[in-house]
Amino acid sequence: MQHSSYLESKILTAPPQRLHLMLIEGALRFGRQAEDSLLRGDQAAAATPLLRAIDIMGELLAGAREKKSELNTNVGDLYWFLFRRISEAKINLDAAVLAEALRLLEYERQTWQLLCEKLSGGGTATPPAPHSPAFGSSRGQTPKPGISLQA
Repeated sequence: MQHSSYLESKILTAPPQRLHLMLIEGALRFGRQAEDSLLRGDQAAAATPLLRAIDIMGELLAGAREKKSELNTNVGDLYWFLFRRISEAKINLDAAVLAEALRLLEYERQTWQLLCEKLSGGGTATPPAPHSPAFGSSRGQTPKPGISLQA
C-alpha cells in the first residue's frame, strides 16, 4: 500500500515533462517484459505487456497530436511508427520487431531524461562536443595562476 501512495504522490506532483518520461519508461518496461516472454517462447505471457505498451503509445500519440506544431507533428510521427511496430510485434509475436521499437523508444527516453534534467536545473553544464580539446587544454584560454594540468 505504501508503494501505491508514493507512486500516486509522485504522479500528482510531477511536471508535464516528467509525466511524459514516466509514460515512456512504462512503455519500455512493458515492452521489455513482452520481449523476454517472446524470447522464452511464452507467447501467452507476452500478450498483456504488449497491450499495455500499445496503450501507452496511444496515449503518447494523442498527447503529441493535441497541439499543432512542426515539433509535435514530428514527435507524433515517431509515436505513430512505434505504435504500429509494437502492434505488429503483438500480431506476429515477433521479438525482432519489438526489439527495434524498444531501441527507438530507449533513445526517446534518453532525450526526455535530458530535457527533464535541463528544465529542473540539474542539466546546466553542457557536455563537451565530440573531438573537442581534451581536459586541461589551454588552446584559446588565458593561463590562470595555480596548478597546471599540462605536462
